[in-house]
Amino acid sequence: MTAFTVAVGFGVAAAVGTLLRWRASTTLGPGGTLIVNIAGACALGLLASTAGAAATIVGTAGLGALTTVSGILSESARLSRASPLLALGYVSLTITGATAAAFVGLSLT
Repeated sequence: MTAFTVAVGFGVAAAVGTLLRWRASTTLGPGGTLIVNIAGACALGLLASTAGAAATIVGTAGLGALTTVSGILSESARLSRASPLLALGYVSLTITGATAAAFVGLSLT
């Protein structure tokens, strides 16, 4: 792949990942952010054994834009207004769920 192809692919993958995360979070609220973070962690686990520009583009740009700490933080801040305990549970579920999903992805490769 040429540098230009990688750059364009990176931009497209990042845009797609961002739009998918935005759509999930606006449609499903905190649950949407939780789902994309767990699914993205599993996909990153699956990609861990691959190499090359395509894996870098998909993993870093696409899945990096899909999964985001800022989404977790904004959702947990919103939830903490209703209940700090609910926000703590959300963050804990996100971290443990994403970690478990990454291990599943790794084990499938």
